[in-house]
Amino acid sequence: MNKSAFTTHIWVYKLASDEKVKIGLITTGGTISSVYDPRTHALRPGLSVEELLDRLPKGMGDVEVIQRELYQLDSANAQPHHWQELASAIKDISEEILDLHGIVIAHGTDTMTYSAAAVSFMVQDFGRPIVFTGAQIPASIPWSDGPRNLLDAIRVAAFGDLGETCIVFNSEIHRATRAKKVRANSYDAFDSMDPSPIGILSRNIILYDNRKRRIHGLQPRFDTRLDDHVFLLKVFPGLPPETLTRIVDMGYHGIVIEGFGSGNIPTDENALTGGILQAIDHGCFVLVSSQCAFGQADLSIYEVGRAAMEVGAMSAHDMTSEAALVKLAWVLGHTKEPERVKEMMSISYVGEMSIFEPEK
Repeated sequence: MNKSAFTTHIWVYKLASDEKVKIGLITTGGTISSVYDPRTHALRPGLSVEELLDRLPKGMGDVEVIQRELYQLDSANAQPHHWQELASAIKDISEEILDLHGIVIAHGTDTMTYSAAAVSFMVQDFGRPIVFTGAQIPASIPWSDGPRNLLDAIRVAAFGDLGETCIVFNSEIHRATRAKKVRANSYDAFDSMDPSPIGILSRNIILYDNRKRRIHGLQPRFDTRLDDHVFLLKVFPGLPPETLTRIVDMGYHGIVIEGFGSGNIPTDENALTGGILQAIDHGCFVLVSSQCAFGQADLSIYEVGRAAMEVGAMSAHDMTSEAALVKLAWVLGHTKEPERVKEMMSISYVGEMSIFEPEK
């Protein structure tokens, strides 16, 4: 969707002469904090939160940064329990600093969309920006994009008219549940998957009207319940149907199937419909998303999509596979009652999907 389709809003935060804007900075490791280890001849997280801040321009003006170092973790090693611990750290710092304007989380790019989506569901009605950022090149290297991304994230957390979890990267602001890492090495690592970014950073913070605005005085809802037994399965030509049975036998309670195109699956040779039906009969919930970066899973278009729907699979609609996996894990952490699961999966809690009419 064209960014120009949205009305823009330039947010300039007015400070009283003696007012100090307070933001929390939680570091978790990632490329932004990495250093070269001569023993392994590879990068690993190592910079402290103080060392990261030392690489920013001296003098933060009217911004006070409250520092928390949570992990020194390569995000490839992040697990669902780290999402819960991150949400708990946000709760702790927000309860400690009552006049907090926002939170920045420095995180590795590899699994940032999973962590940011998880925080979106676990921390709702925060009313202030929760901003994930990181780097493609370590901040320990002079030409790193880390200091700029971190400074931009601090700007958004302190002064942005934003009341949701987002990813700030390469001068763009993405809704956490709509973002995907699409480039391994370029500075512009992330894109928004339908619709566009919710803002950009230039001389001003420019935000589009499709974002959730900052609201003071909200009572945040912290809910870290999670069932981490959810599997993400990419369909490919020749996928053995018994794979679904093996996943259920391994103890998984939910499966997100990345189908072809609009959520299509094989229904002839190596048909997956029997495996889906068997999984559902064993109490496992099946959600079908699309392998395509843009567009949506619409199981009503083709026979090969409708077949999945007719045996009980749910549609992820226009959710990214990352957001779909996290949402299903979060929903299953609350209920295993089939009708309630379907109802919760059809609700857009944090802008993770557009609202659709039920497929027929």
